[in-house]
Amino acid sequence: MQRRLPVIVATVLAALVAVLLGPSTASAATWPIVSRGETSDQVTTIQHLLTEHGDATTADGIFGADTEAGVKAFQSANGLTADGSVGPLTWPKLVVTVQSGDTGSAVKAAQTQLNRYGYGLAVDGTFGTAVTDAVTDFQTKHGLTADGIVAVDTWNALVGGAGGGGSDTTRAQLAASIDANSQISLLNYHVSGISDPDSTAQANITDTKNGTTAETSSYSDVGEREVWLSTDMLNGMLKLATDKGYTFLITEIAGGDHTSGSNHYKGIAFDADNMSVGNDTFISACKSYGATEAINESNHVHCAWE
Repeated sequence: MQRRLPVIVATVLAALVAVLLGPSTASAATWPIVSRGETSDQVTTIQHLLTEHGDATTADGIFGADTEAGVKAFQSANGLTADGSVGPLTWPKLVVTVQSGDTGSAVKAAQTQLNRYGYGLAVDGTFGTAVTDAVTDFQTKHGLTADGIVAVDTWNALVGGAGGGGSDTTRAQLAASIDANSQISLLNYHVSGISDPDSTAQANITDTKNGTTAETSSYSDVGEREVWLSTDMLNGMLKLATDKGYTFLITEIAGGDHTSGSNHYKGIAFDADNMSVGNDTFISACKSYGATEAINESNHVHCAWE
């Protein structure tokens, strides 16, 4: 109980500061409290920011002992209570203003946050045109000055918001990023050997990229039909390449022949093969990005997002 008191005090103080300084400060969203034991994109963001501040931290999204130690060291160095939790007093000191032309781990942190809102950016640490466009779009949608610069107000809105996305445009952007990513291969035929080119993994992503539904196979248990691909699934698929750095082959998405109740036919599942890591490691990564179904099928891995 005593260990949580600094966090509670920090929250109350931050609220008082926000009231005293008025609406011009970064008060549009509540800075979240992130602490040991959590696994999330918020943790990955913190890890990238710690690295930016000179404490090289593995960006695995897991708030373990090493990350907690890094947070405590940062807090001590910046005159904060070293409780190891990143709350409303630590976030404003931890975030770093980034803008067009910048490179480094703080840019990766910004890209990670923007991807929470469905922008489908490569987390490569380079603040290029695509990042500027995403930031400007995010700022416009959240009532911020649309200058393309990720300063404290924008950081506050990013990390304090719930994330989300899922419009057809966002779905198309994610599919386009997947199609362009050299670490993700998309099979252009079916593993069954049956010819049905309109429902291959490549065709599913191409159709989605073009803003239309993806087709299931004419020979499948449900017969030929169309389905929207899940943005959560697409985002997870992309992060396996951009965040984890894995290379892999997508063999089936909505197409192929599966059991009649398969999540493939709902547009929320994909099968992967030829991964650069073992099946179990790939499964764990799928789960870390929100997969509710991740199965080792021996010769491939199946991941689905409900």
